[in-house]
Amino acid sequence: MGALVPVIGLLFAAAITPGPNNVIVMEAGARGGIAAALGATLGVIAGSLMLLTLVWLGVGAAMQAWPGLPIALGIGGGAYLAWLGFLLMRADGNRPDSSKPVLPATVPGIAAFQLMNPKAWVLVTTAAAAMPAGNDVATLALLIASVTSICLTVWGTAGALFSRWLARPVARRWFDRIMGALMAAFALRIAVDALPQWGGG
Repeated sequence: MGALVPVIGLLFAAAITPGPNNVIVMEAGARGGIAAALGATLGVIAGSLMLLTLVWLGVGAAMQAWPGLPIALGIGGGAYLAWLGFLLMRADGNRPDSSKPVLPATVPGIAAFQLMNPKAWVLVTTAAAAMPAGNDVATLALLIASVTSICLTVWGTAGALFSRWLARPVARRWFDRIMGALMAAFALRIAVDALPQWGGG
């Protein structure tokens, strides 16, 4: 168990700190309460396990062999996240359809979102590389599921605590703007982090 502590620490640090998944889960909690937050968390976990399967099948090795792939993922994924942030900042809490989610909201949708989330790719590939010898992919899958569920439950609960306050259209509009700005900031950071790899390749 002691050999797995670094991997657990890596997963915890990535899952508890602000990122695209945290915004999605917190937004879900604010929109639909604990049940919606749990559904979003399940989507994140399902997507992460899907990424782990792809890495196990050799996608991670392909990304190391062709440096252009992670660069394209960083730039393309960053652009997608920026677009979601822009849409969220433009959401109008006074509109009749303002309850319609801008961000992915279903379990399949959030799971598929992980394919365009560079932070999720980096986390899964790094965790897989950090696993000590003698541990199989099922062990890592269990760690990802358990650590992610604990961390994102904190974010979802925080969002749910805001739900009553966010029933006011003005409050909802400002909350969406803040969440959208955070998503756009994450997108910019992801794109900037990808650019030095271009010069270093």
